[in-house]
Amino acid sequence: MRPEVYCGVAGAPGVAVGRLRHLAYGANGESVSATPDQVGAAFDAVAARLRCTAQGMRARGENGTPADILEATALIADDPDLRSAAIGGVENGTPADRAVLDAAERYAGVLAALSDPTLAARAADVRQIGRRVVEQLRSEAGPPAGPEDEPVILVAEELGADDLLDPAVPVVGGVSRLGGPNAHVAIVARALGVPLLFGVNVPASSAGREAVLDAVVATLTVSPTPHRVEAAQRAATAARLRREELAALRGRPAVTRDGTPVTLLVNVSTAADAVAGLAAGAQGSGLIRTEVAFLNTRHWPTRAEHAAALRPVLAALAGHRATVRTLDFAPDKLPPFLWGTSSRHRGLALMLDAPQSLADQFAAILDEADGAQLRVMIPMVVSVAQLDRCRELLNAAAAERGVPVPPLGAMIELPEAVVVVDELAAAADFLSIGSNDLTAALLGLDRRDPALTPGRIADPVVLAAVVAVVRAGRRHDRDVSVCGDAAGDPALVPLLLSTGCRTLSAAPTALDEVRAAVRDTTLDPSGPTT
Repeated sequence: MRPEVYCGVAGAPGVAVGRLRHLAYGANGESVSATPDQVGAAFDAVAARLRCTAQGMRARGENGTPADILEATALIADDPDLRSAAIGGVENGTPADRAVLDAAERYAGVLAALSDPTLAARAADVRQIGRRVVEQLRSEAGPPAGPEDEPVILVAEELGADDLLDPAVPVVGGVSRLGGPNAHVAIVARALGVPLLFGVNVPASSAGREAVLDAVVATLTVSPTPHRVEAAQRAATAARLRREELAALRGRPAVTRDGTPVTLLVNVSTAADAVAGLAAGAQGSGLIRTEVAFLNTRHWPTRAEHAAALRPVLAALAGHRATVRTLDFAPDKLPPFLWGTSSRHRGLALMLDAPQSLADQFAAILDEADGAQLRVMIPMVVSVAQLDRCRELLNAAAAERGVPVPPLGAMIELPEAVVVVDELAAAADFLSIGSNDLTAALLGLDRRDPALTPGRIADPVVLAAVVAVVRAGRRHDRDVSVCGDAAGDPALVPLLLSTGCRTLSAAPTALDEVRAAVRDTTLDPSGPTT
């Protein structure tokens, strides 16, 4: 049989060899009849299975992002509105499978229409819950089983995070027609080291055939030649040895060949991210995302809710730098209670229209510091007046508690901020470059545009902005970090260091490669910072 090659978009790097297993969940075949109570019980069963898988991972010491995502996805199965919509369809005479999938699609469509990568990922999770509930209603054990002793590459219309975590299946790769690099399945795949492709439509006739998934060049080769299989196996072994080699070097400092020290920090959303980052040698966190816990909330988070979300993260960072970014809500990333907000509101302007909510978050941050070296970072800043107002609220919260005021920093991620960056550097205690948003804004790209890769920071327009921020920081003796995806790309490390930036904050899984890139870099004294 001749090889068949399919091209896609890489969601997680790596190379794998395995047999293709197609997953077909959803309203296929005869309609499912079920009572409203049975539909509710199916949602319960799906939520329980997700939590059980997550608990099993934690019991094995796997306290990382995959377990967190499974538990978060279980909350979607618990959502009363989603359940009510599905049950209501059944009560109105719609077959149970169709009612569940229709309800899930309506809710997923609302999220996906907001155009934010994080919310788009949650839309995929909602659809996945719908498919899992239908699977439960059909009382099927799952997709057709294959040889359990052989590595498997899963293929689906839309893979879910839990598909990669089935303990009974030796999953070595995944192929999904729908989704993208910001989907939860991609986050899990990167955490597990499982290569993943998106945008590939593999015919069902390929089921059971051997394949090579090469996420380095973003291809899937079905029925590869023996030579191609051998080459892929060598590449997979080399990648595994590379990871092990870099992990063994975590005790070495992040210092360039010519002796320039670089501070490595970790971007976190959960306590597990913080633990993983510190284990990988991070000196603390350069970005703690606080909005992730509230993307489905129906009201401004209360002080108690902020405290509950922050407590485990800051506890994990005790004794280390902990840079807490305030809520990063924006028109394309809004929780339900802010849907319909005027398009003139962007980021910080939205928060300053609800100053008590910002004050509540400052209070919770101070209350939960728990020995961490606290810093507070404001996203989407465009003026000194905005930063000054934030400082007033932070000072008041600190005075009320009788505690020191932590350093207050500004994120530079909008063109308006670059224009006044010298003034912002004078007013802030530190600066952080959000490379994703800054690149998108300067180049006029949507955050989900495939052209918006970390490498676009090398575009002359974007690079000039980065240099301007670093120079402003130096003039005012302010630390400047990069905390976007560019900081986690080892190929871009020499470029970022050449601008004068000496602090990089990246995902836990990127730190080993970033450290290696720093140690391989020799700085050019005639670079752009002179």
